[in-house]
Amino acid sequence: MPNITRTQIRRVVGGGRGPRLLVAMGVAAAAVTLAGCGGDGDALDDIPQPSVSTRPTLPADLSSALPTGIPTSLPSGIPTVVPTAVPTSLPGVGRIDTATGADALKGTNIPPGFPVPPGATVEVGATGGSHSTVTMRGVSSDAVRTFYRQALPAAGYEITSDVGVPGVASSLGFRGNGVTGTIGAAGSGSTNGVAVVFEKQ
Repeated sequence: MPNITRTQIRRVVGGGRGPRLLVAMGVAAAAVTLAGCGGDGDALDDIPQPSVSTRPTLPADLSSALPTGIPTSLPSGIPTVVPTAVPTSLPGVGRIDTATGADALKGTNIPPGFPVPPGATVEVGATGGSHSTVTMRGVSSDAVRTFYRQALPAAGYEITSDVGVPGVASSLGFRGNGVTGTIGAAGSGSTNGVAVVFEKQ
């Protein structure tokens, strides 16, 4: 649609008040028509409007996707028995050989003829790798200390340490015959305990 310039309006208006009013009304009508024909208002018509069908939808029943109950029972695979046997081997140590009584003194790391205090009962011996341990009972810590102070040198062992509290506990370190070891005793009378540890050199 052709544009109307101010010069053209002045020519039409010419002079006089009445014709000016008519021309002003005509110009206003033309402006409204122009706005409808091709103004900036057309730009809004070109923007795509979202379709209702393209919006995401939620399931009609959300409860079908949720768990309906909490487990009420515990697993049935829980062990009910505690092992009562000691393993016969340990990681990094190897096989553990055990013996009771006089056989406890026959461990691979215990030199033959190792002295035992009179009245002591040898209980258990265990050997693993280069270590052996023998336990005894029936002799007080003071009697154990007195006995081994004489018996070890006589059997070819050197005493390397000798500490203790009279009537309570004692500890002697020794070496000889290819082993090093410690004798520990505690208690008095029949309630005592003695442990002799050997380590092969």
